[in-house]
Amino acid sequence: MTVHRLRPRHRQDGASRGVPFAVARISPEARRAARRVLASGWVTTGREAELFEAEFAAQVRARHALAVSSCTAALELALRALRLPHGAPALVPAVTFCGAAQAVVHAGLRPVLVDVDPGTATATPDTVERAARACGAGPQAMTVLHYGGAPAPLDELAEAAGLPLGQVVEDAAHALGTWVGDRPVGGGLSAAACFSFYATKNLPIGEGGMLTTDDPDIADRVRRARLHGMSADAWRRHLPGGSWRYTVDEAGMKANMTDVQAAVGRFQLRHFDDWQERRRVLAARYDAALAEIPGLEPLASPVPGEHARHLYAVRVLQQYGTDRDELIERLARDGIGTSVHFVPLHHMPYFRRVATVPPDGLPGADALFPQLLSLPLYPDLSERDLDRVCERLARYAAPAPPVAPPRIAGLRTLVIGAGEAGRSLARDLAHTPEFGLDPVGFLDDDAAKRSAGAAGGLPVLGGLDDTGPAVRAHRVDAVVVAIPALAPDRFRQVARAAEDAGASVRHLPSFVAALQRDVVGSDMRALDLRELIGRAEMHVVSPEARSVVAGRRVLVTGAGGSVGSELCHQIRAFGPSRLFLLDHDESNLHRLQLELYGDALSGDDTVISDIRDRPRVDQVFRELRPEVVFHAAAHKHLPLLELHPCEGVKTNVRGTENLVRAATAVGTSRFVLVSSDKAADPVSVLGATKRMAEMVVGSGGQDAPPGTVFAAVRFGNVLGSRGSLLSVVAQQLGAGSPVTVTHPEATRYFTTVEEAVGLVLEAARMARGGEVFVLDLDGPVRVEDLVRAYARSLHIADVDIRYTGLRPGEKLHERLLSAHERPTHTSRPGILAAEPLTRATPFARHLPALYAAAEHNDTPGVRRILAALLPGFPAAEPTRRAHAALADPYPDDF
Repeated sequence: MTVHRLRPRHRQDGASRGVPFAVARISPEARRAARRVLASGWVTTGREAELFEAEFAAQVRARHALAVSSCTAALELALRALRLPHGAPALVPAVTFCGAAQAVVHAGLRPVLVDVDPGTATATPDTVERAARACGAGPQAMTVLHYGGAPAPLDELAEAAGLPLGQVVEDAAHALGTWVGDRPVGGGLSAAACFSFYATKNLPIGEGGMLTTDDPDIADRVRRARLHGMSADAWRRHLPGGSWRYTVDEAGMKANMTDVQAAVGRFQLRHFDDWQERRRVLAARYDAALAEIPGLEPLASPVPGEHARHLYAVRVLQQYGTDRDELIERLARDGIGTSVHFVPLHHMPYFRRVATVPPDGLPGADALFPQLLSLPLYPDLSERDLDRVCERLARYAAPAPPVAPPRIAGLRTLVIGAGEAGRSLARDLAHTPEFGLDPVGFLDDDAAKRSAGAAGGLPVLGGLDDTGPAVRAHRVDAVVVAIPALAPDRFRQVARAAEDAGASVRHLPSFVAALQRDVVGSDMRALDLRELIGRAEMHVVSPEARSVVAGRRVLVTGAGGSVGSELCHQIRAFGPSRLFLLDHDESNLHRLQLELYGDALSGDDTVISDIRDRPRVDQVFRELRPEVVFHAAAHKHLPLLELHPCEGVKTNVRGTENLVRAATAVGTSRFVLVSSDKAADPVSVLGATKRMAEMVVGSGGQDAPPGTVFAAVRFGNVLGSRGSLLSVVAQQLGAGSPVTVTHPEATRYFTTVEEAVGLVLEAARMARGGEVFVLDLDGPVRVEDLVRAYARSLHIADVDIRYTGLRPGEKLHERLLSAHERPTHTSRPGILAAEPLTRATPFARHLPALYAAAEHNDTPGVRRILAALLPGFPAAEPTRRAHAALADPYPDDF
């Protein structure tokens, strides 16, 4: 178990005694039995162990029961007894005690992690199927945990895994007293069931375990293996008449139970039924009390049967108003002990190395873990103490929000979609009263969001099918749809229901809020992405991307920039244990902290650092030890870098190498570089230095420890980022000046901020090492066409365009892939990987010369070295000086 507060802190103010999380009751009879065994002089495995096995087998209706040293030993012995090939894949729940997975490893098998349902903490047929597909040829064994004592759906899970029940082992550490349907756990439901007698379990002995099975072959193998593989009666060799002769036919281990443990267990077992009845009474009292506290949701049982009530586990939801960890600390200060069961296996470095995680991650476990909390539950817990626990839980819940009087100045507005786009929209509307829209709540079809009860400080009032009733119940004047990918038919249904109920309907694609209202006029404009760039917005980020950052220490470089800040917003929503914001611009960091937390400089997660400063970078990584790094810091203004190529090398190349070296030194598990389409066959300094950065990152895995993965992503112009094309065009239109376009035939690839960030997060999830990922886009867009479409969306019929000519380093047509790369499909639709067609040019030995030229501000030298490393890059400086083009605005984004 994972005990957070087994013994609560003592109060210093004379308050009443504490409520410990768990108390082991050892009956008087068990104490006398232990003394009797100690007095006998025979304290190892003996007659008491045999009697305990027989009595326990009768309790759970098993043919064979074998007493062992622990439940972990029982799991290992059961898996060994299946006689599987070395390295065979075995499915293990991601939310379980670490010892259960170590038993798989010690048995010579390969653990494959199975996701869980957040509502039950138990695997489902769907999550088992997904894990089974990750095994290649399929799993050869599976362990099933009856979490907290709740019955697990053994038959359905075995069928989903494609396994007979004879290859399923039950982890019944919590499940003595559990019934699946009308059969007790341990009574032959699977190949074997493994029980724990740890001090806090339903049958507390202190240590020890039991394996039950109906299979005589498994029983025989375990009986031998638990005592060094010796012949079955080896422990009798020192008794009168015993023989010193024994045999060893196969590998074994030291895992027998002593007679002292067995004697205690036998007499504890006589009280078991009474203790279980007491647990049921206490659990029912919890159920009744917590039903009155919104945001504390007890875990549900997956299937019908008898719950052993080993744990009383709840989910601390957003609606509760206090997060799980803060609640633990508050209860501890009140003398109330709690526990968390368990830290997901893939959050631990060892299991990230040895276990297989399904390609789509473990989103259920990641969502559940920050919410899990186990409350005190044991037979000696008094009703008074239980009520005290519930009183404190009620006290720390957020008060019901007062019903605010309607704002006369604004229309009461219902936002469709409680995702990032909807929350951003609601926040912007609340802070921008000139729009005349006052958000009152969300509708969303996501059950998790509805269960949470609130998003962004506003209530989630139901699903999309509730549009009409919600409009009437909450006196809604306007409905704004903030789900860009909502199907047209579904949009029409929502619009019709809203209009029938008396509300007007507006539609707002998610990226429009990111334009920061730099549009002509002050009203909200409905921009259609398909009209602008000829395609619908792609939603490539999957829910499984949460698994990359949930519960981990994440560092974002260039956090104050457009892509970096949007990354931080989305990463924070995925529940990292820490989110470190690194930038050399302290003003941007201050602004971002205000956006994320509503407060600034109150924590120590902001880092002012220049990535060019290697000692400082090394110090930051040593102190913060980030597990995941998203590297978005860069110089990216193309015309200025043509004037100052040495600065591009110092930041984009050497700065990246500094980060890669530091990440390797501290064992960072994931490192993703944000690159540019200009890195494909580069002709600009920007493109060349970003291509060099890709090469540095691609080679980073060569010296990295196992489990460290480096990858890169490329995308083109990001609509909605600060300084992007649309914001520049909006400023020019608003000022009444001509819109500047380089060339009438110039084409570019355009993405939204959400598409770009989605690509980065998915790349972190999918990467195996060295890849460069791109979005699978239909084709580039002519810049002039985009400008005219944007002007039409603002009701400007005739836009004045002035052609400036291509700047030095600019291409007429950008590409996402170079001529020396081919696209390969990935496991995620919409994302491609760039596969080199030729062997990469050795470059590492040229870096010292490149850095030396940059340090000496030797522009010709820098260009010559870049040209030698990157075919097609011009060694000579452009004949037309770049500063001539600087009079015109340049969208400095990628």
